[in-house]
Amino acid sequence: MRLLPLLAAVGLVTGGVVTAAPAAAAPTAAAADTCSMYVASRFSIGQPYRYITIPQGPNCAAARVDMAFWFAYHPSAGDAWLGAAYMDSARSTKITLVDTMPIGRWTWRPGGASRGTTSIYQYTTYTDVRLATYGRVTATRSGAKVNIKTTAKRYWQSGHKYIGWSGARGQIQYRAKGTATWRPLKEVYSNSTGAYSYTYTTSAVRDYRVVLPTISVMWGSTSPIVRK
Repeated sequence: MRLLPLLAAVGLVTGGVVTAAPAAAAPTAAAADTCSMYVASRFSIGQPYRYITIPQGPNCAAARVDMAFWFAYHPSAGDAWLGAAYMDSARSTKITLVDTMPIGRWTWRPGGASRGTTSIYQYTTYTDVRLATYGRVTATRSGAKVNIKTTAKRYWQSGHKYIGWSGARGQIQYRAKGTATWRPLKEVYSNSTGAYSYTYTTSAVRDYRVVLPTISVMWGSTSPIVRK
């Protein structure tokens, strides 16, 4: 993370501690200049690190903001983990997501925005960070019997990779060929490796998928479709 060196360069670090610029007062009807960051409401952690582009809202350009900062805080950490810096009238910036980030709700607090020497009011926003998951389906047919195997995977932060999602509860769904409606077929409860198998009888050709749920620390996912 290069948050502190960046902020030190613009005078927002004192003694190694992140120090936000003085906050602007809430705008009045007569002085409605504001600035927002359009950060995603959810982040999915599924690789050791990746870069995310965060644009400003159009209100920042309308207010002619030339510098703005936001800092991301998590309840488990006292100091800011992430910082979004918009310098020299930039309307977007990049941040780095790392898989050691705490899971949960992050608060993006204003760190100061200005047009020259005029402070501009900023909005607070939030991002929900959870682990990524994915599912896969394979189907085989023997006469009228169809066997459907599912695999559920989740990201493992400590190992920096995907592993089998033990005990995943999901649902195998099907739709008739040429239709758009998905219907429930069988509830899934994966084994210790994330696998599950189900066999049933049908002569119809159908599309199949497995849907994994969102839970407190993981985002749900829907597998690619197979036809059998």
